[in-house]
Amino acid sequence: MQKTLSLLFFLLLFAAAKNTRAQNGHLLKSDSLIMQLQGAPNDTNKVKLLNHIGDEFAYNDLKKARVYYNQGYELSKKLDFTRGIIRYYSSEGELLNLEGKYEVCMSLLRKGVKLTTERKDLMRLGIMYENMGNTFGLMQQLDSAMHYYLNSMVIFEKFADSVKMANVYTNLATIFTQTDRQEKALFYADKALAISKLNKDGFYMSHLVNKAAILWKLKRYNESDRLNDEIIGLAIKLNDDAALADALQSYCSHCIERRNYTKLSDFTAKLAGVANRLQSNDRLAVSNYWLAADSYYRRQLNLAAQYILKSITLASADNNRYRLKECYQLYAKILLAGGGVEQSEFYASKADSLERIMFNADILKTTHELEAKYETNKKEALIQVQSAEIAQKQRMTYILTVSLLLTATALILFFLWMRNRQRVMQQQKLIQQQKITQLENEKQIEATLSVIKGQEEERSRLAKDLHDGLGGILSGAKYSFKRMKQNFVITEDNALAFEKSMAMLDESIAELRRVAHNMMPETLMKLSLDEALQDYCHQADESGPIPVSYHSLGMDGLELDNTIKISVYRVVQELITNTLKHADATNIIVQLIAKDGTLQVTVEDDGKGFNTQLAGFAKGIGYKNIRSRIDALKGKLDIESGEGQGTSVYIEIPL
Repeated sequence: MQKTLSLLFFLLLFAAAKNTRAQNGHLLKSDSLIMQLQGAPNDTNKVKLLNHIGDEFAYNDLKKARVYYNQGYELSKKLDFTRGIIRYYSSEGELLNLEGKYEVCMSLLRKGVKLTTERKDLMRLGIMYENMGNTFGLMQQLDSAMHYYLNSMVIFEKFADSVKMANVYTNLATIFTQTDRQEKALFYADKALAISKLNKDGFYMSHLVNKAAILWKLKRYNESDRLNDEIIGLAIKLNDDAALADALQSYCSHCIERRNYTKLSDFTAKLAGVANRLQSNDRLAVSNYWLAADSYYRRQLNLAAQYILKSITLASADNNRYRLKECYQLYAKILLAGGGVEQSEFYASKADSLERIMFNADILKTTHELEAKYETNKKEALIQVQSAEIAQKQRMTYILTVSLLLTATALILFFLWMRNRQRVMQQQKLIQQQKITQLENEKQIEATLSVIKGQEEERSRLAKDLHDGLGGILSGAKYSFKRMKQNFVITEDNALAFEKSMAMLDESIAELRRVAHNMMPETLMKLSLDEALQDYCHQADESGPIPVSYHSLGMDGLELDNTIKISVYRVVQELITNTLKHADATNIIVQLIAKDGTLQVTVEDDGKGFNTQLAGFAKGIGYKNIRSRIDALKGKLDIESGEGQGTSVYIEIPL
């Protein structure tokens, strides 16, 4: 039974690729996909659509899946669409593996290897190798499986494909499990699971199955059961009957090993329902086998015999010797428990005969492989002798040729050395000049920062003087006028004039406060840059003719230097002002992001845009102010715009 469980690991690897679509939730349901076929032209996109529909039915309705895969294959041949043909070999091979038809599957995969080699499609060659390794694993030819897994690993490493690497790790873990090196198997299983969990891909469940089985063999039963429960939950969520059946089979095996026969009935009943939906002889044979085992342990021997005979019939139809051997062994136990000693010995003998046949077949196959390897080695040895003779003749020619080349090379090297020496001297001069330029730039940046700092300090002083000085005077005048109104009787006409004057005084105070705020916003001094910009954009949105939206990310708890805060605030203020004046935009978006040690600012609008190549653009005072502030902070400025395309300004400042 442990051998059966190891086969399930390979089957889950095939099912995982189909589950990717269910986990990501990006693909349409089968009915919607079938509707897209109506009127679709006979091109490569239709081939992909047919394969897509086949994927929807795979592992739930093999007959329907095969119909769509075949249609895609026929159309691919007409279009000479190589990838479509290779895709068919892989997809049909998966169905054949699920049906236990491994030799037929291997024949298809060899065609795929030949075609991918001819067309030099390296990635798909790696996929073919991996599929062949899976099939050899299902056939229990572990040396061949390891060979093809290693070949596929070399290819996947070239493409840095972490998902496919994770699958190979799982395959290696499976082989180590079957050779009873469980700790090594657990190491590779954890590596595969870590990659799959990080990428959130569809192979996560297959890696869980592998690890659950390894933990069970390490006698870490509780951990294994927890993983198996997670597998069942995922399989139900993804509507993956194949994975659900595998998990239930594992539980059936666990119940037998731990002699927990009370729970066995529940799992066998669920397994029977899933097997009926899968429409696979092998799945039905396994289901009936476990129903027979459950009945046997509950001493319902007649019912157990009925189930095991059904399993034998189904396994015989597929000529599945391994399954037949298990069925004969269980049937012998059932007959013995019922008193049929002679019949029990007969089926026990049949099981032993099948085991010997499989053993002899393995020996014969191994012998053929060794003979082929011996012939290959003999040919290679002969080729080596002939190559050595040819190499000896070539060596003499090579020595003479090299002698002449060395002389010529020495002359060329001397000439190149002289030339390179001159180039090095020029480069040293250039580097020295660059250092001088860099020092000048740094001094210029320091001077710019000093100017900006002085401007901001002067702005702050003027804003404070306006607010506290003139603002206080105007507020006092307003208060005096209000007291005068209360103490004097004035005519109706004079009252109207008085109210108008008071309104003008209010407007003057408000304008004074606005000017003082623009010169040095209180929010910028009291709050963070994020909060100050949010407040400014909110005010612009409320008072301006154009909606202004503000978004920030990663700014929580970020402390910034005042120079950066003020410069960024002024730049955003300048950009929004320019947009309001000139862009004829309907929306403005401001975005502030702190990421990877940089502060990233984006200001976009959907206005009329402008040609950034025009000479007048770079000479504008507003652009020069923005550029000088960004340069002073050693930042980057990128402006993208075009007539009728809006404007996007991106600023990046190192923190």
